[in-house]
Amino acid sequence: MRYYFKLAWISFKQTPLLSSLIVVTIAVGIAATMTTYTINYMMNQEPVPGKADSLFLVQLNSWGPQKAYYSQGDEERVPPYLTFQDMQNLWRANRAESHIPVSGYRDQLKLPTQPDSEAKTALVRSTSRDFFSAFNAPIKFGSAWSEDADLQGERVAVISADTNQRLFNGENSVGQHITLGALEYRIIGVMDNWPILPRFYGEAMHAFRKPRDVFIPFETQVRNALWSSNLQPFECWQDPQDSSFEALLASECVWVYFWVELKDASQRRAYEEFLYTYVQEQRALGRFQRKILNKLSTPGEYLADREAISDDNLVALGLSLCFLLLCLLNSTNLMMAKFHGKASEIGLRRAVGASKQQIFVQFSVETVLMGLFGGALGLLLAQLGLTLCSRVYQHLSSDLMHMDMYILVMTPLVAVSVSVLFGLFPVFRASRIEPASQLNGV
Repeated sequence: MRYYFKLAWISFKQTPLLSSLIVVTIAVGIAATMTTYTINYMMNQEPVPGKADSLFLVQLNSWGPQKAYYSQGDEERVPPYLTFQDMQNLWRANRAESHIPVSGYRDQLKLPTQPDSEAKTALVRSTSRDFFSAFNAPIKFGSAWSEDADLQGERVAVISADTNQRLFNGENSVGQHITLGALEYRIIGVMDNWPILPRFYGEAMHAFRKPRDVFIPFETQVRNALWSSNLQPFECWQDPQDSSFEALLASECVWVYFWVELKDASQRRAYEEFLYTYVQEQRALGRFQRKILNKLSTPGEYLADREAISDDNLVALGLSLCFLLLCLLNSTNLMMAKFHGKASEIGLRRAVGASKQQIFVQFSVETVLMGLFGGALGLLLAQLGLTLCSRVYQHLSSDLMHMDMYILVMTPLVAVSVSVLFGLFPVFRASRIEPASQLNGV
């Protein structure tokens, strides 16, 4: 086999332009396909490995009796979020392993020593301390806040790695203070880089963006009436009494995503029974007048229901595969031309004793070599394409444009496989050349 690779390398050097053109053609097709495939592959990753069947979004049919929240044919659907009072009741009942309310707002962030002119807009995520353990959110410095901080609404914060880098040059900032709007918070934790994709726990339309800048206790948001109506989605079947935040809390408006962690099937069944009992109790108080449609949605079910992953991704992947096919057909034609130009050499080798099988192996090895070169170059071009995509779509998480080890290994293997497959016909044609037809003209 070493001998055949040597012949392949000699042949490559004898026709450098044609051989390089074949390699580039393969590389461009591989790069386009793997760039698109990488993005599609990362979008469909399991966001919290090992917890796909233990994390659930709680959904209740608390909508008004006049009409359904949303219906498709005969199917009635329920809101993806809860009212504040329902979330509070379920959280206080403490029937799950973890309880994770999810809301948020935006405010101006700066250091206490900085002037207001240097403040930057920050996106704030309000949640519970269970958020970090249930969603496997890595903390580099410090820790999540305490249970008392959840209950008392203390002004403590966990900041993202990007925020820590911008404000504190990436150093351990635990114990330092930041100012959000008019309030000062003590930093108790700094997150590490968190490549969670898709980011399922909040708004589905933002599933592929970076995690928010600052995380604070949910109760802190409530006690300080922190609200951004143009950031946090909310829907109401009955208007609040007035425009105040307190009226929103007391209303039937839904706006809080509420996740629970249930370890096994028995816990899930018990929680479903608890939800049924809870709704019956609320019905007795005059609420929940529609059909009971309690729902526990896994991250995958929630993202699918909200159509977070567009079918356009599959269309783009299909188009890139068609482009790869076109590139491979072109490379087949180029191989035909290359091997046809070596007809005299093939005839001479056959005349001195080389068999058809040996000629077939020789040129098959040459297609493998060109596939390897094409795969290596395609890998570099694909990485360049992902880098460009990352810069163009800066609102998306950079982790979406990252090749993991699986893709790094698969890319050259795909290149070699398709090169050999589409090179079979040119190689077969070359191996069928008869020595007499070539030696007569020598």
